[in-house]
Amino acid sequence: MSRLRVGKSADKAIRLLLVEDSDDDEILILHELRRGGYEPLVTRVQTSRDFVAALEDRSPEVIISDHTIPGYGGLSALADLKATGKDIPFILVSGTVGESVAVSAMRAGAHDYVLKADLTRLPVAVEREVRDCQARADQARMREQLMISERMVSVGTLAAGVAHEINNPLAVAMANLEFVLDSLARNRLATAGTDRASDEDSFEEPLRDVDEALKRIRDIVRDVKLFSRPQEDATGTVDVRFVIDSSVRMAWNEIRHRAHLVKDYGVTPLVSANDSRLGQVVLNLIINAAQAMPEGSVDSNMLRIVTRATLDGRVVIEVIDTGCGIPKENLERIFDPFFTTKPVGVGTGLGLAICHRIVSQIGGTMEVDSEVGRGTTFRVFLPSAPTQATRAAEARPAPRPRARVLIVDDEPALGRAIARTLSPSHDAVAVSSAREAIARIEAGERFDAIVSDLMMPDLTGMELHDRLLVVAPEQAGRMIFMTGGAFTTRAREFLQRVSNPRIDKPVEPANLLAIVGGFAPNP
Repeated sequence: MSRLRVGKSADKAIRLLLVEDSDDDEILILHELRRGGYEPLVTRVQTSRDFVAALEDRSPEVIISDHTIPGYGGLSALADLKATGKDIPFILVSGTVGESVAVSAMRAGAHDYVLKADLTRLPVAVEREVRDCQARADQARMREQLMISERMVSVGTLAAGVAHEINNPLAVAMANLEFVLDSLARNRLATAGTDRASDEDSFEEPLRDVDEALKRIRDIVRDVKLFSRPQEDATGTVDVRFVIDSSVRMAWNEIRHRAHLVKDYGVTPLVSANDSRLGQVVLNLIINAAQAMPEGSVDSNMLRIVTRATLDGRVVIEVIDTGCGIPKENLERIFDPFFTTKPVGVGTGLGLAICHRIVSQIGGTMEVDSEVGRGTTFRVFLPSAPTQATRAAEARPAPRPRARVLIVDDEPALGRAIARTLSPSHDAVAVSSAREAIARIEAGERFDAIVSDLMMPDLTGMELHDRLLVVAPEQAGRMIFMTGGAFTTRAREFLQRVSNPRIDKPVEPANLLAIVGGFAPNP
């Protein structure tokens, strides 16, 4: 097997695998390619063994094969190529290719054939077949991207559904635990200095541990909801620190074995963005940074995340690692689709390209500094949200009268838990269906606030709202929607259309009390 470079200043370099036993024919073939503007880097073989080895070692861009050489030849080489599964243009050349042989070769998978008596067509055939091969590769990558996108949408929909199912029992547990802890606190004050107080103190620590564990589950569910909103592109005001914290929790398993995490949050304004899409950007940068550092070197590696504001009012997110760094020749390509230095099966080369597109769509920019062996810094510059009038600190409102509250949720335990949360301050009653709520209101009952689940199996909170618009419009305006995170297209459009307050499950007692308090009758 021989290898040589031919030509000095041709326009297009090309890696050529040549199956040929004649030195004279090789010279003729290379001469025509040079005339056609190519600079071939040639690997010439004459046996099956050398041909297969060259396919692996040389990564040829085109194969030109003589039809017949002693002990080998075009059809045998073509069969060896097909056995590897590689898509490489294969052009057959011969001095005596008859029509039947040419047809057989094309059926076997040859891309073209050229007669040695007229090699002038060879450069044109090479150019066409290399171009067509590139087009096939691009189409394959696009199909891969579409499959990845479809899988991500499916995974996101599944994750949102799982988060929704977790939310209801989690909300029950958190609301009841909050009620128990508040009851213990009140009893402690009433029994201070007695043996009973000492007994109750022994329960507080394990209950606080349970409370902390449930809050961690709540944060995980919220993070899953943030990153699993299917095709949601609505923008709003976003606190980048919240998005970073969620991204860190999602990537913690990648970080904890590789680096010491440092958060350096400066004071920053809110930005105009979609929190889910921005989270996708930050999560990708964090995972890339973590994977640039080897496992088991936590003490010697650092992942630092910085937020700061620029003089012109933009917000900057910096993700800094002490990993392997990016070679200079790769820096200009890292945002190109499908460019990746990760092994096959680990990276698709789409992550940074998608991040760049997302950031550009919201009017931001991305920069990267890197030094091999020293680490990498990615900077994301984001425009701040339009300036809004700063709200003056509000004085603590005077106590308001008790409100009459109706709670509508198909989970009876959750309805009872929310009623217990509200009961110290308001008069709350819970029902387990929208039909029961409609019946009570149609019978003449009125409520200051109606806390309703958005999605219920029989009649939804949306349908309850629409019915109340007909029978008691004033009551429809008093609805507060609880959402668990699983939104249909209809639900998203509904929430954009109505101005009613909404609250996420699991419900934060203080948040719920504040919203309900706003509906209480004036003193």
